[in-house]
Amino acid sequence: MAEQFMLVTVSGADRIGIVRDVAEAVAHLAINIEDSSMTALRGEFTIMMIIRLPEGMADGVGQTVVKAALADLEQKSGLVIQSRALAGTQVELVTPEPNCVVTVAGGDRPGIVHAVAAALAAANASIVDLSTTVQSEQYLMALEVAVASVTELQAVMARSASTLAVEIEVIAMDEALL
Repeated sequence: MAEQFMLVTVSGADRIGIVRDVAEAVAHLAINIEDSSMTALRGEFTIMMIIRLPEGMADGVGQTVVKAALADLEQKSGLVIQSRALAGTQVELVTPEPNCVVTVAGGDRPGIVHAVAAALAAANASIVDLSTTVQSEQYLMALEVAVASVTELQAVMARSASTLAVEIEVIAMDEALL
């Protein structure tokens, strides 16, 4: 029997105990949380996780059991929970390791994320993580990026900074810093 994996997303109003509640809902089924990312934004909390079902769960039955446990948690907690099975080929995919950090700072206005993402895509750079915030009308963005040449990306992003009238810095990750 092939291993079964699912992608689960959870979102709702932030409160103490969300991670505990979600982990408890899957732990009693002997489900392993393999990969996860969790964040809070302006009073909202989101979890994205890949779970591995125990080997003893038959195909399809395991997913039904998990969906029932998550539906019970959703009803009790008011969280919004979605889940879907992942194909074996999806589970085998590896997220690229970031090798640089890109920071963007400037006046807030629509279109900055799109323009920066478009420049990164044109440079064949993969965004691994992205965070944005606005503080006192100052727009700040931080990205972890995987790219073949950090030096070439620095040149591309310097041109984008000029066009966008923002400051963009591309910093190579040094393993000593990590």
